[in-house]
Amino acid sequence: MSTVSVVLIVLAAVLGVASVSGIYITNVTAKPGGIPRWVVHLFLATLVVGLAAVLTLV
Repeated sequence: MSTVSVVLIVLAAVLGVASVSGIYITNVTAKPGGIPRWVVHLFLATLVVGLAAVLTLV
């Protein structure tokens, strides 16, 4: 496993935790109105970095 793969995996994990905590910080679970755009973009960034991490492992 290369250094780039490890860095991407750690970055994907950090972004994943940040997107989940972003949902709770904005109190989406307590009120209707949907998830804010910045949380959705953070989650999409998590998916992109996670995909890049998987592709570097192959």
